[in-house]
Amino acid sequence: MSDLLGRARAWVEDVHPHAHHLLRTEDWLLELEPDAGERLRLAAVLHDIERAFPDPGATWDSAREWDSPAYNRWHQDRCADIASRWLRDQAAPAALVAGVDALIRVHEHGGWPEADLLQAADSLSFLETMVPLVVGWVESGRASRERAAGKLQNALDRMHPSLARARALAEPMLRDALGAVAGARAGATR
Repeated sequence: MSDLLGRARAWVEDVHPHAHHLLRTEDWLLELEPDAGERLRLAAVLHDIERAFPDPGATWDSAREWDSPAYNRWHQDRCADIASRWLRDQAAPAALVAGVDALIRVHEHGGWPEADLLQAADSLSFLETMVPLVVGWVESGRASRERAAGKLQNALDRMHPSLARARALAEPMLRDALGAVAGARAGATR
């Protein structure tokens, strides 16, 4: 394996406000598939990279539009574009760039075994690391408790049925996360 993974991790840690989520996605991926290759591991580390580079013209709000197909398409494509550009700048082989790009473009929903693993690892990491963000949506009024709980439930529901172990790992985290949202002090929802 090349040193690209180490450089990707360092870059994410340097630029991303939720770097821990991306790095834990790789850890969860390896928990689910210890033999995951470089392409899949890079996709895990870089899958949400666009959030490090806010688009000043974007009108999306992930707290309100997390289930919008248009929002998810925009998010996945923007992440893939930024990750691919960075990989090309690192002189990554074209085939590796194309493989990482393809995986990131479907990381919200999966679609084939490798992509399903990435999606499941993303969901596990989300439930482990991003619950305070979702609770913050409720407390700031960006989302109702019901919408926030829906986002958390979606982390489990979107996992491919064949990934029973991932689903089993997610269930207790989801219970805890739903409890945290239920206990959040709701702000005025916009």
